[in-house]
Amino acid sequence: MKTVFKIAWRNIWRNKLRSAVVVCSIFLGIWAGIFVSAFSFGLNEQRKESMIRNQISHIQIHNSTWLDQKEVAYTFSATAVDDYLNKDPRLKAYATRSKASGMVSSAHYSGAAQIIGVNPNAEAALSNLEEKLTEGEYFPEKGRNPVLIGRALAKKLEAKIGSRIILNFSDGQGNIISSAFKVKGLYKDVSSKMEELNLYVRQSDLQTLLGLESVQVHEIAALLKEDADIEILQQELQANFPALAIQSWKQISPELAYADEIMTQMLYIIIGIIMLALSFGIINTMLMAVLERRKELGMLMCVGMSRTKVFSMIMVETFYLALLGGPLGILFAYYSVWQGSKSGLDLAAFSDGLATYGIDSVIYPALPTSFYWGTTLLVFIMTLLAAIYPARRALKLNPVETLRTI
Repeated sequence: MKTVFKIAWRNIWRNKLRSAVVVCSIFLGIWAGIFVSAFSFGLNEQRKESMIRNQISHIQIHNSTWLDQKEVAYTFSATAVDDYLNKDPRLKAYATRSKASGMVSSAHYSGAAQIIGVNPNAEAALSNLEEKLTEGEYFPEKGRNPVLIGRALAKKLEAKIGSRIILNFSDGQGNIISSAFKVKGLYKDVSSKMEELNLYVRQSDLQTLLGLESVQVHEIAALLKEDADIEILQQELQANFPALAIQSWKQISPELAYADEIMTQMLYIIIGIIMLALSFGIINTMLMAVLERRKELGMLMCVGMSRTKVFSMIMVETFYLALLGGPLGILFAYYSVWQGSKSGLDLAAFSDGLATYGIDSVIYPALPTSFYWGTTLLVFIMTLLAAIYPARRALKLNPVETLRTI
């Protein structure tokens, strides 16, 4: 068998150009497949993390009726939940919120708005709202009814720092409330839709206008330090506060959870399609090699080489080609992904389109380590499968007939 390996190694270098083309094809195919997969995985992870960090958090707590009605009357007392969460070391940050749907208007524009009342310090720790400001101040202590609005909304309202805007919404009794707020800051969000819709006021100001007590809130959002603790804490909270609706991010945004679940399968489909295309190239190359060497193969069989060894020789030749191109492609892809994860890929030219889906213009490729091992295994499996047909064609050669053509 040792002789078969030696002959196979020499055979692949008899036609250096053809072998080099196959090795380069395997190298480039694997590199491109892994890098595209890393780009897709990184984009999905960034979208998920952005949604969790900026909008839905890991866990949300509501009055169970509020989830269906979304009316300001359906609040709950935050005292007991606040005490429970404040003692839990697994939490990274949490914040209470008051919400009201209404209209925002200025002299130039009027449109729908989601008015979110926040505790400035708690919200800054939870969603980095303060860091999103591009202009103005973050809820200054002095001043009445400050509001933070998105840049996209400010453009429509033709508002700037210091401008007054009117917020209209209903209180818990159905009365229409109209109040003037002063723009104190403009924020930038990865989602242009959120910039147009969400505006932030002090929770105490909104509660006063809605006629709510300070402990009455519509939502508590929480971020955890470890993803593994999310479902555990959700179950604990549901057991301790059965009257409330406790939801994880997967329940709040099932489409986001589904995209996260199928991502690994999608990556293997991408690399599988590329490997399938490469396998046809390998089949074609090895088949040409067999047909060109049919006289030589016939001679080997005439002098005593068994058909099993001929079959093995063709398989080993193909394996050598994969062994040269596969690991190089995987290593170079790993290096490319590593470099990309540090510097990111700037897609500023597509920033407007990406912002529509809540995706930042700089994408950081990433891949789980297990994917590299899975790809390595897939490369050699597909290569060996591609070698079977040319090797079987070699077995069908008739030694006597091939010698007659010499």
